[in-house]
Amino acid sequence: MNRQWIYTAAPEGKLTTDIFELRKLDVPEPGPGEVLVHNRYFNVMPGNRAYMHANLIHGPYSLHAGQPMVSTAVGEVVSSNDPGFAPGDVVQAMSAWQDYVAVPAQNLFKRDGAHSVEHYIGLLGQTGYTAYFGLLHAGRPRAGETLLVSAAAGGVGSAVVQLGKIAGCRVVGVAGGPEKCAWLEQEVGADATIDYKAGDLAEQLKQTCPEGVDLFFDNTGGPVLEAALDAMKNGGRIVLCGNTAQYDSDKPMSGPKGVPLTLILKDLTMKGFAYGTYWDQFGEADRNYSSWLEDGQIKPFYHVIEGLGQAPSALVGVLGGANRGMTMVRV
Repeated sequence: MNRQWIYTAAPEGKLTTDIFELRKLDVPEPGPGEVLVHNRYFNVMPGNRAYMHANLIHGPYSLHAGQPMVSTAVGEVVSSNDPGFAPGDVVQAMSAWQDYVAVPAQNLFKRDGAHSVEHYIGLLGQTGYTAYFGLLHAGRPRAGETLLVSAAAGGVGSAVVQLGKIAGCRVVGVAGGPEKCAWLEQEVGADATIDYKAGDLAEQLKQTCPEGVDLFFDNTGGPVLEAALDAMKNGGRIVLCGNTAQYDSDKPMSGPKGVPLTLILKDLTMKGFAYGTYWDQFGEADRNYSSWLEDGQIKPFYHVIEGLGQAPSALVGVLGGANRGMTMVRV
């Protein structure tokens, strides 16, 4: 059986599952230079919703009605028309939401199979790499600094909180609701938390970060970014990772107040990044994550949804904040 989820229409407002359609296809035959892969896990993250805005900036992943949904996937090679891959190999690629897919060999990333497969969607995959390179390479945290992390209970955010602690920072996480905030402090290791649903972000930031913020890792944009600008120390750094405050909407809000004036007056650095830029350094992330997993310095927080049929509801759940940690669908 080869099932495939199709994106049928642009959502009006927040995403709902009724804009997806599950179709049945024949299992494809791999052509010359292609590899047939049986997908095992799909990454589900807010960026999947951003693809639906049909913005050219997303390149080949910009979605239009009638196209299959796409995510990073990890699977197993079934058959291969390329000498670099053999049946049984564990591989990673951007893939349609379907059971079996024929992929050009040059688009596949072979994994060593030394870890449980879910790690290649989690810490040793797109989400973990985004956290690693965004914080450690783009942000360059220093011991003793105050690190503020928005969407801290999500996949990237929960990894950044732990990486910040490894780097010696005081870590403050922003999340929605007292339960998530308690989880961040008790399980993930945040030193303090801010509940953005409790209101008055500016006052909460003053109370939680009285001396200001050295480094802000921003997954959300919107009101949290706006409030954080005023809380930054002179010479502080802001790493822009995501814009989840705007993904699940067909009416983008205006940009945050304080840009560029606050950046100028406080001598702030604001930097965006794309994890794929660091492709040739993925091995570094794998080695460090493997070591930290082994000695317990970092914990994997995976929210696993069972069954490809649940993929649309999993995405709606992520956008609504239902997850803690990295969300993935096990096919």
